[in-house]
Amino acid sequence: MKALRDLIRTLVRAADHASGWLLLSICVLNLVAVFMRYGLRDSISWSEEAIRYLAIWMTFLGAASASWFDEHLDMNLLSGISNARFQAWHKAALQVLTLAFGVLVLWQGSVYVKLNGLQTAPTTGLPMFWIYSAIAVGGLLLVLVALVKLLDAFVPPPRDAEGRPLL
Repeated sequence: MKALRDLIRTLVRAADHASGWLLLSICVLNLVAVFMRYGLRDSISWSEEAIRYLAIWMTFLGAASASWFDEHLDMNLLSGISNARFQAWHKAALQVLTLAFGVLVLWQGSVYVKLNGLQTAPTTGLPMFWIYSAIAVGGLLLVLVALVKLLDAFVPPPRDAEGRPLL
């Protein structure tokens, strides 16, 4: 179990770092495009499309990262119930829903890659395989995170000296 958790943690941290770099790339590219358009009266023809595709990758990688670090918005209506057994089942139920959603995203992402992967993007000329694969990769990461968190609902992860989970 520890090896699986370590592998998923490494993948999620890589996805988290990649999301950060993608966000930075989006910001820089957008600033350069705006400067070129309004400052130099010349535009970068592919900037809007590239920003869109970078944002797609950032979104799907960031979803798995946010799920791993429990940073998604949630309704914590039932979190005030202090019964440990209830909380374990509640967390498990939430992870089952996340797992079902991740499987759906992975499945549909794979369908999109298969159906549209041979197309090319209009201005960048990038094969759409690379764009649509973000959906499948994000879904796969979400499934892996949900599986680990589902197991963690009943078998808590190891904790550090201060009582925080070693995620």
